[in-house]
Amino acid sequence: MRNTSAGGPADNSPAAGPAEDPTGRPAGIRSILLGSSIGTMLEYYDFFVYVALTATLSALFFPAGNPVAATLLGAATFGVSYLARPVGTLIFSPMADRIGRKKTFVATLAVMGAATTAIGLLPTYATIGVAAPVLLVVLRIVQGIGLGGEYSAAVVYVVEQAPAARRGRYTSVLQGTASVGLLVALLLVLVLRLALGDEAFASWGWRVPFLVSAAVVAVATVVRLRMRETPVFDEMRRSGTLSKSPVAETFTTRSSWKSLLLATFGAQGGTSVTLYTSIIYMLYFLGDVLKVPASTANLVLGAGILVGAPCYPLFGALSDRIGRARVMLIGIVAWMVVVYPVFAGIRAAATGESWVVVAALIAVLAVLTAMVMAPLPAFISECFPPRIRTTGFGAAQQLGNILFGGFLPLISLSLVAATGNQLAGVGYSIASLLPCVLVTWLWALRRESRMRTAAAQPDPARAVGV
Repeated sequence: MRNTSAGGPADNSPAAGPAEDPTGRPAGIRSILLGSSIGTMLEYYDFFVYVALTATLSALFFPAGNPVAATLLGAATFGVSYLARPVGTLIFSPMADRIGRKKTFVATLAVMGAATTAIGLLPTYATIGVAAPVLLVVLRIVQGIGLGGEYSAAVVYVVEQAPAARRGRYTSVLQGTASVGLLVALLLVLVLRLALGDEAFASWGWRVPFLVSAAVVAVATVVRLRMRETPVFDEMRRSGTLSKSPVAETFTTRSSWKSLLLATFGAQGGTSVTLYTSIIYMLYFLGDVLKVPASTANLVLGAGILVGAPCYPLFGALSDRIGRARVMLIGIVAWMVVVYPVFAGIRAAATGESWVVVAALIAVLAVLTAMVMAPLPAFISECFPPRIRTTGFGAAQQLGNILFGGFLPLISLSLVAATGNQLAGVGYSIASLLPCVLVTWLWALRRESRMRTAAAQPDPARAVGV
């Protein structure tokens, strides 16, 4: 029987996953999810620490005198990491398809963790002048290279261990741990600010969140080194069907290009816009546009994230039942309908210091963002065959992030500065989602429906005993 999800690969044989217990849960799934999700958590922890500290880093690493320019430079430095991610994808994703998923995400974790830790050790502009922002940008690029191969290898590792009927549920856990990373980053920065005070935090306290990464990377590396390669990759290696050139195979065939465009615009684009607006830009909006104190902004955003986090496995499981594209389309459309009123409501509530209302409105966006994000890992993975799965996944993810996400905070803040309209950035996010809605509705949803219908038809070969 064919896989019922869009673009389902032919890996539903007994070798496609580990043995299952009587409940249908794959053996060792908890350790598989733990080892795979640590890198995802660290990825989102790292870049949200940077977002939460943008104002502090801008003051420490860029020339003083123009706070608006410093904020925009800080946002641009955030975006630079996304330009580097495709380089990491070209290096590490083909490696995962050639030499193994496990070896690759051990290497990417080391690169990512080393760069993050080094940021916490950097001298500031006052100490070494213009070399400070240059080194910051270089380390953000190295960070991006590591991140470019991390997530795709981790997702494919889980996909190839999970039963086909539960891929959405299990891979959505990776997306849920992204929320954990965001929440931990927020809480750690908030606790440090409150415990140390503004002067000590600006002097040395800002380094602590970056240095903490070193301990997390050490633990995660030990866990990952103990993990086994996926049975799908082992079978391809034994049968000699590994791709000799995953990059060429991904970018030179018509079928791969169709899958790449579908995954980029139908899944990754929607995820990038909703996540980066609801969480990343939200912090800029609260702090830089509405001038909400940093500790308060972190607290209300953390509360919203906490509400949305448990929704990931629920929406992932729902995508197993009714289809990935359908769940994502509902989430994207609902998000587009409510996002402008939600941001307007947040502005009004923040003016009146009604912080419970602000947190509740952020939670609405967090839940809808979870609905868009949860099916994404399984959806994109199922767009590509196993031999180029990691390369295809990584390419779609990075292309989507560059087109839709990495520079969204910078563009949104620039629109606010240029127009004087505090909600101008939200209009940009809504417009960015229009191609995602069209691709998901006109292409992904119909393709998925056809495959589910075909899967439900009886197999004539089986009917005659062939």
